[in-house]
Amino acid sequence: MSTNEPHEQPDPGDPKQSQPAAQSQPDPQLQSDYTGAERQFGYQTIPQPQPQQPTQPVPQTQPQSQFQPGQPGQPGQYQRPPYQPTVQSQQSTYQSQRQYQMPPQEQSPYPQNPQYPQYQYPQYRQPQPYPPYPYAYPPQPVDPRIVRRRSLRRTVGRPAGLVFAYQGVITGVSIVAGMVLGAVSVAGRFGSSVSSGTLSQQEIAQLEQEFARQSVQWAGVLSILSVAVGFLFMLLMRHRAILTREFWTGDPREPHAQMRPAWLLAFAAMLVGVQGVFILIQAAFAALGSTLVSPTSESLQESAVTVSMWLYIGLIGPIVEETVFRGVLMKELKPLGRNFAILTSSLMFALFHDDVVQGLFAFACGLIFAFVAMEYSLVWSIALHVFNNAIIGGVLGEIADSFGDTGNVVYALCLIVVGVGGLIWVLLRYGWGLREYVRVNRSAPGTYWGWTSGLFLAFVIVNGLYALISFATAMSGVA
Repeated sequence: MSTNEPHEQPDPGDPKQSQPAAQSQPDPQLQSDYTGAERQFGYQTIPQPQPQQPTQPVPQTQPQSQFQPGQPGQPGQYQRPPYQPTVQSQQSTYQSQRQYQMPPQEQSPYPQNPQYPQYQYPQYRQPQPYPPYPYAYPPQPVDPRIVRRRSLRRTVGRPAGLVFAYQGVITGVSIVAGMVLGAVSVAGRFGSSVSSGTLSQQEIAQLEQEFARQSVQWAGVLSILSVAVGFLFMLLMRHRAILTREFWTGDPREPHAQMRPAWLLAFAAMLVGVQGVFILIQAAFAALGSTLVSPTSESLQESAVTVSMWLYIGLIGPIVEETVFRGVLMKELKPLGRNFAILTSSLMFALFHDDVVQGLFAFACGLIFAFVAMEYSLVWSIALHVFNNAIIGGVLGEIADSFGDTGNVVYALCLIVVGVGGLIWVLLRYGWGLREYVRVNRSAPGTYWGWTSGLFLAFVIVNGLYALISFATAMSGVA
């Protein structure tokens, strides 16, 4: 093909070039198939919106490009007019779609959007922050040892103060009742002389003898009265603990040993052994030319001539003392360690007697009573206490005293042989177990800081001073 041949121009008069291509029409066969499916399955087609023919006139067609032949040896060129964009409306209206109506809903019996009353809450004033305290120095951290010592003092001080108050109650009741009884006795015997204020020396001596006789006669009654009032005080303060079965028989949630006859016999032998050891100590002082005097023991022997005094020494006294010292005091100290509770309760029990000799004996017996109450129950410690007071110190002592000095010597020798021998046998047989018990139940380091409690120290100082003064007075009188 020669390059000089002109390109083929489109003919403007050709209808194929000037008319736009016809729009494609849907196939009638397919249209009939869709219609048949709608009738068969009940479909309803939504009529689709059909574009509407433009209402504006078709703009004029662009002029055709003209061909200009080139010079010889050069190809021709088309000359095109400048491009003018055609404006054609794209807006079309669509038919509205079919509106579906929802089925009417049932009328609800409840009101729509009920109006509830609005509660008016009270308006509280917002707390105002405290102004910072003007510390001269930053606060120092608290030493945990100091905090623990304070806690120990409170733990020991509460039961110690309660026992101190109990002692004050029984002492006050005994003094007041004794004064009332003495006043009534004097008024009945020497009423006229006392009212006139004229008492001779003989009447004063008779008054003193009558007062001493009345004191011995009514000592048991006064003791029972004072102890009963003290027990009521303790019951008022600790009724929730005392009026329970666990207080007397032991807590079932804690392991307790069952008392066997062999163990009961061993504990009784230990009590007899303590009696024998103190007889040996008194004999040793007598060999040295001195006599150990116990004011409490002497007063008990003088007043133990009435049924009321025997009842107090052998039954009521042991029950109340075990309730106070082994029931209340020791149980409240038990969280600090069993060894600490046993030792502290025994020490306070010894000081409670206000007698040096009787206090030492009470401390040794208190260790046995406390161990039995801790490991078995309070009932068994009461039984051993009654056995010690009523049997060893009461019935057997009176039987021996009925035979005179010979009977007392024989009874003392029996206590030494049987008691000391039994004590040695128990220590040899069960000494390892006792040492292991002390090692296992050792209190935490620093527990004995609880003894620095103010109430505990007050109890120790008051009773200790009274015991020392009475012992010194009695020893000086003997000398």
